Amino acid sequence: MPRTRSPWTATLAQRGEGLLYRIAGLPIALGATFGGFPRDARSAMRAAYAHYYWAPEDWAELAELAAALLLWPIVLVLAALWFTARNGRAIKRRCGRPVWRQLADQLACYVSAGVLPPWYYIFSLHDGHAAQRAGGFVNRCETKRGAYRLLARHTRPVSPLGDKAAFADWCDARGLPVAPIVGIAREGRYDGAPFPEADLFVKPVVGRGGRGAERWDNVGARYRHQKLGVLTAAQLRDRLAAQSLSAPRLVQRRLINQRALQPFSNGALATVRVLTCLDEHGAPEAIAAVLRMAIGANRTVDNIHAGGIAATVDLASGALSQASDLGMDARRGWLDHHPDTGAAIVGTILPGWPEIRELALRAHAAFADRVCIGWDIALTTAGACLVEGNGAPDVDLMQRPMRRGLADDRFGVLLAHHLQAAERYRQGAPSRRRRKLPA
Repeated sequence: MPRTRSPWTATLAQRGEGLLYRIAGLPIALGATFGGFPRDARSAMRAAYAHYYWAPEDWAELAELAAALLLWPIVLVLAALWFTARNGRAIKRRCGRPVWRQLADQLACYVSAGVLPPWYYIFSLHDGHAAQRAGGFVNRCETKRGAYRLLARHTRPVSPLGDKAAFADWCDARGLPVAPIVGIAREGRYDGAPFPEADLFVKPVVGRGGRGAERWDNVGARYRHQKLGVLTAAQLRDRLAAQSLSAPRLVQRRLINQRALQPFSNGALATVRVLTCLDEHGAPEAIAAVLRMAIGANRTVDNIHAGGIAATVDLASGALSQASDLGMDARRGWLDHHPDTGAAIVGTILPGWPEIRELALRAHAAFADRVCIGWDIALTTAGACLVEGNGAPDVDLMQRPMRRGLADDRFGVLLAHHLQAAERYRQGAPSRRRRKLPA
């Protein structure tokens, strides 16, 4: 059974993450504060982040800021030593970058752009001109603890993305193809239809990164888990009911990729993450996309944070780039072929790409109270289908396989545009009218 975090552990992890983001954001906030009037989208975005950075909302954020000001040198040096020891030799063999230069690069990237040592490897800054390139990448602190929060305060979105059950209902009511729900377990009770004689997929109603997801393969009238063994339908319902005492679970039929996409999978569902943003006129625009693929022993989820790999999808043609994992461990590197199936990745045209892109844009129009959304879309035997929507999408997932940053791309331009519009609205100046959600 997957371990469930205790409230104390979850709070501690949240505070640790907050401290890490504060440390990463310190050079960015200092540079934006003393850098003068914003001259481009990148500096405008970071000026908005600096305003947020120096105005903690409560005692916990104030403590994070104080700790960051005290601890950043220690965290920086220890992280640089750790990640250089872990990856330095592999990068030296692959790129010819001496280990000592990698260490110096990491210090320079932090001072110039707030890029901490893990992201030096995630963003492949060891490939050359590290300090100059680092500023073009959007850091997680700028989005997760900056732009996304500021925009949410302005737009006050009500469309459901955090709750997967409500998300499915919302999409279904608006005619969007979405993974159907068989049943939901809440507060110790399972409610829903009897389990079909088909493979099932179970996941928390609220969660991210594929954590807590389970795959149960149908074997006659029973269901088999790769590690937990075989259960009857009644036993599985009882198990879900017990799990739901800590967090609700939903049950879906396990989606299967179309035959054309199956070579990019080890058996888990391969999905496309499409990042969309509202443009200057409030219309959805596709910004970037990646194909996510599971590899190795993990046949449950394709998330890159769960050990999967991702390849960039060219927005115009649908052609795939080289693929890689998250990059914090440099041993895997870049792949031209799927490591399990041997299928060629580089240059292959993603099957169903026009349908997937059109669905992402249509879906964002139904969630138009949100500026940026990351869509997880599966190309199934029944066509393109929405799996989830992410209201605070991770841009590392895009920037890593792209090998370039999004700060000077359309993402940075649109983020800066909406942040400036939010600031004008806050100050009482005329701002664009907010779009109404379709009924």
